[in-house]
Amino acid sequence: MLILLVVACAAVSAGASADDGVRDEIKDVLFDYKDAYNLRDFDAIRSLYADNAVVMSFPCKSTEEHLFSDFSESLARCSSYWLESSFKLRLFKITSFSVEGNKCNIRVQWDYRSNDGRGKFNPSFEFLRKDGKWLIEKETYGRKGE
Repeated sequence: MLILLVVACAAVSAGASADDGVRDEIKDVLFDYKDAYNLRDFDAIRSLYADNAVVMSFPCKSTEEHLFSDFSESLARCSSYWLESSFKLRLFKITSFSVEGNKCNIRVQWDYRSNDGRGKFNPSFEFLRKDGKWLIEKETYGRKGE
């Protein structure tokens, strides 16, 4: 009985360590995301997304689901909005996290500042691990019903 308990605890601990490692890797992607958007580095922004990524209700006033490949073409237009409002991403906190195989789902509370002051928004991200790299597969702002 004691051996079974030790084996079960070791399995739970190993799972938690793996999840912690994924969480750290996802945080690295989010820091890259923040830096790329704040620098208006379109190539760096594009490199964070999977080829078939979907963006829904992005802060650039998009209210429909778009393939990132289509949305990517409008990054320059969105950038003018960010420049006019002095929009900058600041700190973030992961408020929801789950990982299953090569997929990871998170919700983030993100602080930002603009000419209008400071605020928060809460995007959800679905990540896909492809060739050892975590890529954004879906980015959604707001909740159903909002």
